Amino acid sequence: MMMMMEWKWYLWFIRMAVMLSVLERCSWCTTDACLEHERIALLHLKPFFNYRNQLQSWVEVKGSDCCKWEIGEFNTTTRRLIQLSLNSKKWEDNMEYGMDNRNLNAWYLNASMFLPFEELKRLYLSGNVIGGSLENEGFGKLSSTLSNLEILDLSENYLNDSILLSLSELSSLRYLDLSINKFEGSSHLRGFQLLSRLNNLETLDLSWNSLKNTILFHMRNLSSLKTLRLSGNQLKGRLDHIHGLNNLTNLKYLDLTNCIVYKSGFQWLSRLTKLETLDLYGNYLKNRILLHMRNLSSLKTLSLGGNQLGGKLLHIQELNHLANLKYLDLSRNKIESISNK
Repeated sequence: MMMMMEWKWYLWFIRMAVMLSVLERCSWCTTDACLEHERIALLHLKPFFNYRNQLQSWVEVKGSDCCKWEIGEFNTTTRRLIQLSLNSKKWEDNMEYGMDNRNLNAWYLNASMFLPFEELKRLYLSGNVIGGSLENEGFGKLSSTLSNLEILDLSENYLNDSILLSLSELSSLRYLDLSINKFEGSSHLRGFQLLSRLNNLETLDLSWNSLKNTILFHMRNLSSLKTLRLSGNQLKGRLDHIHGLNNLTNLKYLDLTNCIVYKSGFQWLSRLTKLETLDLYGNYLKNRILLHMRNLSSLKTLSLGGNQLGGKLLHIQELNHLANLKYLDLSRNKIESISNK
């Protein structure tokens, strides 16, 4: 009897030793490690985004925990990727080339490579000199699988209007940054119209592209927008299509800096009753612009610096109606005096 008991204890001891040995060699199998198929998917992305060896922590060693890689953020419960940051300095370095040669380094993205990250909420791809998507492999492929994607940053790339169709299928987006690209708003106008499918979009940044005045008309159905940035575009002259913003009644922040605007046509402003920040810096606006400010009762910040306001500001009293105004910029104008009578 004693020998049988000793034998059972001996077997138990051997089993425990084997289990501990396996766990020690395979610590990556613990619930704290990232999912294996997501780790493999990240390694597939590495060759395309490893500029200046910025992804050196992404090691192709079986069992390496990608939760510890320098990439973004994981869900602490499911261990799934929820934020992926692949921003690059490649675009900035490419600025050293002449304007005619910058496209030489542009490349085309296979958006399907992001499909394994089913809980992804935030994706940052700024500065990678992406020229577009491979045929039939655009961002539209992600619409059904990445239903949680809320933030997409594609700034500082070489994207043009042709990518808008696939982007319009990402209906979960709340924030879309397309600044500093090559959008013109002419060759694929329907693309900008299709952005109205983005019913949850709250922030749209189209700054520093080559968009013309007509882009304002195609913003009219983005009724969920709270922030719209159009600075540095070529709106030029009188904003004939600015009435297209009439429907953006939820808009709180509007940036039209450095857009070469010299005739306002800002009568539409009175409908934007929730607008809190209006930035018109660096245009060619004259004194009469103040006449169109009086109904912006929610306005807290108004920038009219760097325009052509001059002489005696007889219409400044229009700002008396702006009870919430906290910041007013009239710098870099040619104002001689201000009359509030």
